[in-house]
Amino acid sequence: MFNIRITSKVKDMPILDSIRQHLEKKFSTFEKYSSHIIDGEFILDEERGRFIGEMILNVKGGQLTAKAQGKSPLDVIDELKDKIKVQLNRYEDKMKSRR
Repeated sequence: MFNIRITSKVKDMPILDSIRQHLEKKFSTFEKYSSHIIDGEFILDEERGRFIGEMILNVKGGQLTAKAQGKSPLDVIDELKDKIKVQLNRYEDKMKSRR
């Protein structure tokens, strides 16, 4: 079984258990899209009532990065998951074409 280590950094606010659980639930599905993921980092910040999130995945031979904004941390996590999923699919297509 493959596990992805997610490091979460929240600037200027504590991370709630509900946010952490939602994050782990959403990003645990990445292993079905790619077996080349090394680790990941999630950064969440709040500015002027909006949440800004960034997801960085280190993959074999590179790095995938996505940024999102939303009214709640859960919206940001959902949007980041969708953006990274698209990048992972594109990355896997490139890896298959190189074989």
